Amino acid sequence: MPNSRSTSALLPSALALVTMFLVLALLPGAGEALRYQRQAIGGGELWRLFSGHFVHLNLAHALLNGAGTLMLGVIFYREISLRQWWMVVLSAPLAISLGLWLRDSPMFSYAGFSGVLHALLYFGVLRMVRSAPWLAGVVLVLLAGRQIWEQTAAYDPDYLRGLIGGRVMPDAHLFGALAGGVLGAWSLWRDRLHKAPGTGYSPETGPDA
Repeated sequence: MPNSRSTSALLPSALALVTMFLVLALLPGAGEALRYQRQAIGGGELWRLFSGHFVHLNLAHALLNGAGTLMLGVIFYREISLRQWWMVVLSAPLAISLGLWLRDSPMFSYAGFSGVLHALLYFGVLRMVRSAPWLAGVVLVLLAGRQIWEQTAAYDPDYLRGLIGGRVMPDAHLFGALAGGVLGAWSLWRDRLHKAPGTGYSPETGPDA
């Protein structure tokens, strides 16, 4: 069984992120100064590798990702600790940007938290393997299927253009999923490694039921 946690553990952090999304969306010039821009990064503006994931194309884009952030904070409050939440939030942007830099050489710019949301989603589902292996397995198969679909010509990355003012970036989702998967698998391995023999206790998940 997962350890008992209050929903309040992650909600303040999720709300802090949403507040930042909205402030940056309303702050004139923030998107232009902080978004991932390949040419600017190549010119030495390395902060964009990180900051580009916290600014958005417009307010609607920020609200969509803010809603997703709050939803994951509520859904995974038992699976993800506060420390794990921030580990993913702070490390996934760099992993995603590295992937975009290596794979999407023609891409000029990118903004949005959706790649990090995919990292949190995969991390949380992998953490569910201990408490609900069948459910976690089914969800992972469905998520993997969607990732594959997004990489095909059948997927239309412009389906939200009228709302968010730009195209969806499937590769950001893909690299976010890979980052979340690697971090989730590492966290499960770490739990097993640090579980005290015979005590049923893990420093990450607490006592087993």
